[in-house]
Amino acid sequence: MMGRVEAHLNKKAINRKEFMTTLGKFSAGTCLCAAAAGMHAAFGGQTSSTKPAQTPPPPQDLDQTKPGEKSVARAAKRMEFGDAWLPRFFEAMDRTLDEPARRKLMTANGKACFAAYAGPPKTQPGSDAFVKFKAWIGEKGREKGYSIEDRVISFEFVSSAETGQASAESICLCPMAEAQTSKTLSPTFCLCSLGYVQEMHERVLGRPVDVELAESVLRGGKRCRFRMTVGSL
Repeated sequence: MMGRVEAHLNKKAINRKEFMTTLGKFSAGTCLCAAAAGMHAAFGGQTSSTKPAQTPPPPQDLDQTKPGEKSVARAAKRMEFGDAWLPRFFEAMDRTLDEPARRKLMTANGKACFAAYAGPPKTQPGSDAFVKFKAWIGEKGREKGYSIEDRVISFEFVSSAETGQASAESICLCPMAEAQTSKTLSPTFCLCSLGYVQEMHERVLGRPVDVELAESVLRGGKRCRFRMTVGSL
């Protein structure tokens, strides 16, 4: 568990808005030098301006950590608890709410998740946004998981949200569920991605987008795939 947490914390943060940047809707840049130096020191490394940092507690000391403590050991305990809590929560949701209510709740959560990630929209798409997006898909979008036929866009997540690198198949790319395996978590969880993908593309296209989940890793698929029907202005 400790090794997994340390590897997680050392991954570079990436920007899933790359396709929006291509369209000129978003831009982002982050200097990772200070962050990398900080993580190096936190795990016992040494920089030219810092003294060796105290190393995290070894695994046998996990039970000695205090709630709220900002340490690798405490993070490991929280992750372990969260991995067990998630399936229980969705089992309770499935017993308590009917399917339309579950879909409405999870879609709203997905939209809020993307909004929290991307922040408020910085610009409003022009009337030609859909035309530009179709042109981008023809030029560069296929390597990002896109294809299009008339007003129907097919999309799949092909890279990790944390590293930006191509991801292996059959791995859930949501950090909340990356430890879950196929069919061990309620299919309700995947409805969150409908709202996420909808919010992401409606911001770019400036028009309503109806999203259908075609396949997901946690439902037994190799990738999380979507079909989006683009509405009119």
